[in-house]
Amino acid sequence: MKNKILIWAIATVVLLSAAVLVWYFTPSDVSIAGINAQTGLVIGQLGTFNVTLQNNAPKDVNVTINVKNSFVDSKGVSLKGVRVVAYGNLNYSSQNESDAIDTSQKEVTLKPGSNWIVYMMGYEVPGPQKIEVEIYQYGKFIDSRSIDINIPEPKISLDLQNHKGINGTNEIHTVHGNLLITGKGPAHGVVVNISVINELSNTTVSTFRREYSLYPIDYSYYSSGPMVDWRINKEIFDPVTGTRTSIDTHIFAPIVVIELSQGEPSDEKYILSPVVVKGKVGDKYKVVVTATWRDQVVSSEVRVPSPEQVVSSDPEQKSS
Repeated sequence: MKNKILIWAIATVVLLSAAVLVWYFTPSDVSIAGINAQTGLVIGQLGTFNVTLQNNAPKDVNVTINVKNSFVDSKGVSLKGVRVVAYGNLNYSSQNESDAIDTSQKEVTLKPGSNWIVYMMGYEVPGPQKIEVEIYQYGKFIDSRSIDINIPEPKISLDLQNHKGINGTNEIHTVHGNLLITGKGPAHGVVVNISVINELSNTTVSTFRREYSLYPIDYSYYSSGPMVDWRINKEIFDPVTGTRTSIDTHIFAPIVVIELSQGEPSDEKYILSPVVVKGKVGDKYKVVVTATWRDQVVSSEVRVPSPEQVVSSDPEQKSS
């Protein structure tokens, strides 16, 4: 009797195992027909991608969709969760009414035929990215697809111009700087370091550090902006008509002012410029500006006085 019970138990286990194996290895009626993604996406811009699911069964089928790497933060970390924009021919139940970020693994009910879901995507780092989509049915892996996304990295550069002016017996040398961005997409956290070096003593007399964010105009291919931009807003009121006129003024000040005096330096503070150096006529300086963003490092330098200014200000050298 015990032997018969044992035989029936073994036979039951074998039959159940065989049934599970047959179910597991039997091709599913559900598959991922394709993934299409928006092109031309840039850093910090939200886009969409569409997942098409095919249900060849004559009835509704419940599957679990797992979406990976649709959002990546500024540290390069893939965020867990998805945002569904739209869907068709399937039943999708969001976690809340506002359709905010939902779980990356979500069970949906597919209707017979073609079903589709539109997801949102966004990346805060440049470079290649890969979105992966997997579908499961009762824990069984059914199908997977992926699509490559490329987020272009804009290029930064520097442009420096120097200018010489005369105030009494003092030479006023100024250096103006512009940050430039080439390519589509913004550049946040561009670190600019400014150093003024006395070339006669080979010592650094002043340093300055500032961070910038560069925004191309309407995602254009090329854009530039001054490093020092003072904005002044003035409002004019007309008491007769009650009209208010707002005037927005930009003052593009130099990043460095170097005053070279014959005698005592002036009392001028040059408060609009972040770096001010006061020396004597005959001193020679080098202004070095370095901009760093991600793995990009660009540098530019000018000499004060510039060789052309020294030649033009010396009558004997000029006549020779």
